[in-house]
Amino acid sequence: MPVRSELAGQGLNIKEEQFGGVYYYDLVPGPREVASADHIRILVLALREMAEEEINLQRFPLVRGLESVKKLADEVVDSFGDILTYLYIDETHQAVNARLYEAVESSSGPVTLIGYSLGSIVSYCALIQNSEVSRRVSQLIMLGSPLFWFKHGVAARVGLEARPQVGRFVNIAGILDIALPQMVPKVLHSLDENIEFYINPLDPVKGHLEYFVRRESLAVIASEIKKGWT
Repeated sequence: MPVRSELAGQGLNIKEEQFGGVYYYDLVPGPREVASADHIRILVLALREMAEEEINLQRFPLVRGLESVKKLADEVVDSFGDILTYLYIDETHQAVNARLYEAVESSSGPVTLIGYSLGSIVSYCALIQNSEVSRRVSQLIMLGSPLFWFKHGVAARVGLEARPQVGRFVNIAGILDIALPQMVPKVLHSLDENIEFYINPLDPVKGHLEYFVRRESLAVIASEIKKGWT
């Protein structure tokens, strides 16, 4: 496990059984699976339009030309479109949250929760909606969060002014990452810390997938875990 090895290298030895994960993709239908739902289809189109607009605003300076912009906008939809079903389908939202609550409640001692990609949005929403579970989390680390793309959907669920009742609340943003995690502090103002670094300056799609691969990224993740470890 790369993070565990990096933590050991930084002087924090954590047993393998202290690591765990929450799998919920069996609960999250992709946007194409619910394409017959008019409101989801409209939301997918709106996400694509937003992506094209933001990419044209030089969020990704290496992207040039209309076709490149459209291609990257399609990548945004393909990479994160399933988040729409979590935010806008009540049954999915509740089932995913319930699985996160179960995982936290079954853990012994304070929990360090790393919410990666969709997981960052799930963690933020779910913990705000359940303060009892939230108080069992010593720190919440948002990693590669696409919150910027879905700020309106999140605001409709929990409000962006809210803060989960966790001990420490951190955002880790790799640049360039197609998720635009560096925009999270512009959306949320309750973060205790925001850390930015270049994860892949040439390929924003690969950048989003490299947090648990690149040594610099692993070092940042491990360092933040150490800061809030109890």
